[in-house]
Amino acid sequence: MIIIAFFSITADYFLTFINMMNILKHASVLIVVSLGMTLAILLGKNDMSVGSIMSLVGVVTGICLHRGIPIPLAICVGLAVGSIIGFVNGFLIGYRKFDYWIVTFANMGIAQSLALVISNGATIPGFDSRFRFLGDGQIYGVPVSIIIAIVITMGIMYLTYNTKYGSNIYSVGGNEQVSRYSGIDTNNVIFKTYILSSILAGFAGILLASKVNSASPIAGSGYEFDAIAATLIGGTPFEGGRGGVLGTLIGACIIATLRNGLNMLGLTPPIQFTPIGFIIILIIIFDVLNEKYKERKGGARVEA
Repeated sequence: MIIIAFFSITADYFLTFINMMNILKHASVLIVVSLGMTLAILLGKNDMSVGSIMSLVGVVTGICLHRGIPIPLAICVGLAVGSIIGFVNGFLIGYRKFDYWIVTFANMGIAQSLALVISNGATIPGFDSRFRFLGDGQIYGVPVSIIIAIVITMGIMYLTYNTKYGSNIYSVGGNEQVSRYSGIDTNNVIFKTYILSSILAGFAGILLASKVNSASPIAGSGYEFDAIAATLIGGTPFEGGRGGVLGTLIGACIIATLRNGLNMLGLTPPIQFTPIGFIIILIIIFDVLNEKYKERKGGARVEA
């Protein structure tokens, strides 16, 4: 509410219906990619490759559409290509125990490079109106993209809160070694989570291409940062094991609102990383202080 009040005063036309729709459309893309990031962070890890996967899947899907491949098949091809990156991430991190920062950072570069090579470094413009409906259409005034984002969010919420796999994610994030000793196949949990993260990132890339009616090889650049920010703002800390999807939904809406307002004030995207970065630092500081307070309070109770 503070952010909305601030931009309502400082930015003309911020509270207009058209602008609110723009915020919702941007939030829908960010929500989908942030859900995958949330799953990775719940494990106590992260996925730096999601932005590049968005670009790669968008480009692959766009090329397929331009070559006359039916929309459902083009989407499936795009998601399949993106999931390969997730497969590699999951295998190397889950089964080979490579460092998740190094693996996902390396695959971020690989996916970005593939997107540039496949597209010859050019944006692929203009798609069929049926494809554009996914990202730019409306049903009774509600953007289709936000409906899709909410449906996917509900699905991931069910997965994390009501399935054995979901409880295993929290367990692995809380303590991977203890989880392994308790009989959980931690390698498989990590493997599946990175594949799911890449699929969600790929679908976000498809929504983005549909929304802007073009597929750029750098369209997803920076989304990994916003996805991490949305997850942290939503209450899922870097150490994993706690937090969840619902908070990420709120965090993504906050980031989308903040981005929109800063754009209206004339701040370029590179400059926008500064205030968002400050917010992340404040959240981390608050989280650390809160944990220390709980530890002191717990210690005092034990002594008593």
